[in-house]
Amino acid sequence: MGFDAVDCFAHKRNSCTALKVKQCEGCSFYKTKEQYELGQQKALERIYTLDIAKQKHISETYYGGKLEVIADEG
Repeated sequence: MGFDAVDCFAHKRNSCTALKVKQCEGCSFYKTKEQYELGQQKALERIYTLDIAKQKHISETYYGGKLEVIADEG
């Protein structure tokens, strides 16, 4: 199964946003934009199942405090 680097989520202006050196052939980071977006959505859904303290930690550590923290309603 081949792939087209132009279809990769990390391909921007003929460079790679995932790696310092663009080397598309055999890249294990390759995903289509749709696959990337689905993965991001699944990650957020998982984060939102965690308690508020863990959500806040993740928000501060990885999102600069910009990730919304959602209280568990269960």
